[in-house]
Amino acid sequence: MLRYIVNRLLIVVPLLLALTVLLFLYVHAVPGDPIAGMLGPNGTPELVAQIRADRGLDRPLLEQYWSWLSGLVTGDLGVSLISGQDITPIVIARIPATLQLTFAGLFFVILIGFPAGYLAGKHKGGWLDRILSPAALIGLSMPAFWVGTLLILVLGVQLRWFPTGGYVAFEDNAWQSLRLTLMPALVLGITLSPFLARMVRASTAELAHEPFIVQARTRGLLPGTISRRYLLRNAILPVVIVIGMQLGTLIGGQVIVEQLFNWPGVARLLIEGAVRRDYLLVQSLIFVIAVIYIVINLLTEVVHASLDPRVRL
Repeated sequence: MLRYIVNRLLIVVPLLLALTVLLFLYVHAVPGDPIAGMLGPNGTPELVAQIRADRGLDRPLLEQYWSWLSGLVTGDLGVSLISGQDITPIVIARIPATLQLTFAGLFFVILIGFPAGYLAGKHKGGWLDRILSPAALIGLSMPAFWVGTLLILVLGVQLRWFPTGGYVAFEDNAWQSLRLTLMPALVLGITLSPFLARMVRASTAELAHEPFIVQARTRGLLPGTISRRYLLRNAILPVVIVIGMQLGTLIGGQVIVEQLFNWPGVARLLIEGAVRRDYLLVQSLIFVIAVIYIVINLLTEVVHASLDPRVRL
């Protein structure tokens, strides 16, 4: 097991290094001068040149890259080109809101996706499967902005059950924080749970024909006992993989939901940085999201390998 973990870690290091190079080159290839855009029509060439020098943008690209990479190693994400503030505390301030929405969305993904997939796979070909499988396909085709707009109009505007947007920290007002979190989390759950449902359905349907399940039936075990002891326990295994994938997707893929519900998370900060052409903020945020995604996938692989020894081979 230790050798498996070391091999995965050896892959992660060059992957992150290559990611920094691609990010830096890609962001700097985007047309437009952030300083000129920040100053607008009142920015003289002399003032633009002065601020560019203050921000270090007049240095060679290789020197800028090395300065950014050295900061990443020490945990310093750099300084915003527009505001002049350190990026690290700005990102840290947005992380609680992002994590709150991420785990709330993951809760709905599991709550909706796992029972639907398990029941469809357990009764493959039955009436439940004929209802739940097409419903999962419909769910895969529904964009987040459409689902979010629909929930805002119905639950927020017409029924007035929940506020239509905003954020309150959980420690400040727990009840209001939960009410504000429910709708955006439900949007994430509705749009991402169909993928989990189809994975669980395929796994459950395949397990139903495995030799140990057939043997359990021939031994006369009750269907409820077979489902609880063998089928359900083994159907949870692909959930671990999907949760790892969905968790990384939730952290980086909340852009539309955060914009729609005025949620002050990391993804919305990424959009704000892109609009202002603050490419140091953008590349640092993308790197942070990518690191979180890679770490989550690494932990998912380790957990999967510990549950299923065949993976280590």
